[in-house]
Amino acid sequence: MEVGDLHKVWEIRALKRKPEEPAARALLNRVAKQVQPIMRRRKWRVKVLSEFSPKNPRLLGLNVNRGVEVKLRLRRDGRDLDFIPYEEVLDTMLHELAHNARGPHDAQFYKLWDELRKTELIL
Repeated sequence: MEVGDLHKVWEIRALKRKPEEPAARALLNRVAKQVQPIMRRRKWRVKVLSEFSPKNPRLLGLNVNRGVEVKLRLRRDGRDLDFIPYEEVLDTMLHELAHNARGPHDAQFYKLWDELRKTELIL
């Protein structure tokens, strides 16, 4: 195994209690695949990329312990069959990945997030 293979998303988990679980899993896989080059270049890892459905409708993502788990909201609040557009989910993933390097939402964090958005040519 190459060292580059270590810097990726290791496991995907969609919510099984929600309808369209295969579609949610496919969306998470697509996001993981698209950000893998970024993760490889920056030597970042995410042990588990999972779907979550928090009570706070404005919460779109969460990074637990710098990549032990990244949780993403994939569906509109209260509408389980209405998935958030891919580009928005991807942007949330970039936001959460930035937390692998920088915890607080300060100027350095936003600079890194902007760099991920622009220089990586993803969005």
